[in-house]
Amino acid sequence: MKLSLVDFYMDWPVSIKLKNLREYIISNLEKKGDVIRWSIVDIQNSIDSYGAKKLKIRAVLAN
Repeated sequence: MKLSLVDFYMDWPVSIKLKNLREYIISNLEKKGDVIRWSIVDIQNSIDSYGAKKLKIRAVLAN
């Protein structure tokens, strides 16, 4: 088993409510590998008119 540390940005659409954010993040992380640990390390307001936010995620994944 190989562990890797991954930093990436993902959009947080307005349609995803806060109570569903964890599930949304994990479902996106699972596309990259088995999730060991993850955290939100930064949140930025998007410059588009849709009001989406950009999340910086740091995760440890097993491949």
